[in-house]
Amino acid sequence: MIRRFARRAAFLLAALVVFASAGGSARAEAQAPPAGVQAPATAEAPAPLAPAAKAPAATVPVELERRFLAFQREALEWRMKTVDWWLMGAALFLTALGVAAAFIGFVGFRRFQRDARANVEESARHAAEARDLVEQIKGHEQEAQQTNARLAAMNAETASQNPDKAAEAAKAVRANPAATFLDRAIADAFMLQAEGKTDEATEKWRAIANLAEGADNEVAARAWFSVGYLHQEGEHPDPRAAIDAYDKTISLKPNLSDAYNNRGNAKNNLGQHEDAIADHDEAIRLKPDYAEAYSNRGNAKGNLGRHEGAIADHDEAIRLNPNLAEAYSNRGNAKGNLGRHQDAIADFDEAIRLNPKLAEAHSNRGNAKGDLGRHADAIADHDEVIQLKPDYAEAWFNRGVANYMLGRTDNARRDFWKALELFQAAGREEDVNKARRALGKLGEK
Repeated sequence: MIRRFARRAAFLLAALVVFASAGGSARAEAQAPPAGVQAPATAEAPAPLAPAAKAPAATVPVELERRFLAFQREALEWRMKTVDWWLMGAALFLTALGVAAAFIGFVGFRRFQRDARANVEESARHAAEARDLVEQIKGHEQEAQQTNARLAAMNAETASQNPDKAAEAAKAVRANPAATFLDRAIADAFMLQAEGKTDEATEKWRAIANLAEGADNEVAARAWFSVGYLHQEGEHPDPRAAIDAYDKTISLKPNLSDAYNNRGNAKNNLGQHEDAIADHDEAIRLKPDYAEAYSNRGNAKGNLGRHEGAIADHDEAIRLNPNLAEAYSNRGNAKGNLGRHQDAIADFDEAIRLNPKLAEAHSNRGNAKGDLGRHADAIADHDEVIQLKPDYAEAWFNRGVANYMLGRTDNARRDFWKALELFQAAGREEDVNKARRALGKLGEK
């Protein structure tokens, strides 16, 4: 294409030269004088030339124009083809670019689709995990509610009566992430009590009471009740501290019959027998079928020498609860005080049958046997008491009496001293004086 264009351009240039030459000849003919007219002479006239044949002047320009137009047409065609090639190349480039962009977009879309699918799957997994977590939380909440219900029905006294149940509830609270701070504190108190650390358990309950008072008086009342109970039955019995705790319990929850019953027992241990009877009366008023309160009121009456009245209360307690071992033991004690020792031993036997670990029943049966002169048998019962409950002061004192009656003064002396120590620790002044009088008979001061 380029070579042809170059040849055409050379031809056009030659034609232009020829055209220029033809034009000059025409002008010379035009300037010659007409026929018959002689040109003016010059100083030196050139020699005449031979005449030549002439081409028509109009033929060359037409041919040149035709050739020029043909060249122009070819140039335009070449130009159009060049533009076509450029357009085709641009189209191909743009097409390739579009294809590349489409490919990149497709790859990106597939990646986006894959990522989106992965995100959807991950979202579905997270949603499933969230649902599982919600179910777990609901389960924990239900478990916490059940545990709280169990804890709400328990205090230090019920934990002592049902240690396995208390330990199970405490472990459930500790394992439950939804448990509240107070629930965990109560669980800790139960565990300390189960481990025999009653002093630490008492302080834990006291802290719970101080924390809950004013915010949750129900919990505070239960905590103060537990403090009172542990002061009565713990490592270092303190009836006065127990009474103070029960006073706070009753101020927060005036209708709690257990608080009146236990406060009556604490007052009875301090020799405040009439006040004890008043507390037991209130407990019975609040809960007419309260068998334990009847039996405890019978004990207070017995301490005032009202043994028939005591037996009547114990009879009512047994009617209300025939399996209450403590009521048989207490009634046997009242019968013994009336000199009915054989009947008393029968009641003690029944109490021990119902509850072989009831230390008081063994102790009272030993006393009844001692009253019948069976001191060796009495010592066997008191030995059983001390094995069951080493800090039971009455058992040491009563065994001392049996040893004294058998002439075993050294053994009696050791027993009375131990009883004195335990009575003093419990703040029981009347019993302290009783132990001192017994020691005085042995020449001790």
